[in-house]
Amino acid sequence: MSKRIDKKRLKRQNENTANTTIAAVSLVQAQPKEHCEQVDFFIQYHDQEYLEKEIVEKIKEKCKADGIEITVDGKLSVYLKPEDKKAYYTYEGVSGHIEL
Repeated sequence: MSKRIDKKRLKRQNENTANTTIAAVSLVQAQPKEHCEQVDFFIQYHDQEYLEKEIVEKIKEKCKADGIEITVDGKLSVYLKPEDKKAYYTYEGVSGHIEL
């Protein structure tokens, strides 16, 4: 076959492939992304094991007992020190610690 016919055929194939790719990308973007809703984050140190959720819950309980309400907008920072069996935290300028 001639080069001209081969070029036309190749161009047509590329256009079809491009349209298929665009349609596939559009389909992927239209579908909602699935997120992992359940995460268990364990911290192990020597023979001790801590679950991140339990530590955060204990901190929230202590803050609530101290009259501090933890909201979604605030930033909670936690520093775990397993050798002392304590978790130190700061929240909106308030700091403290809990026993593990």
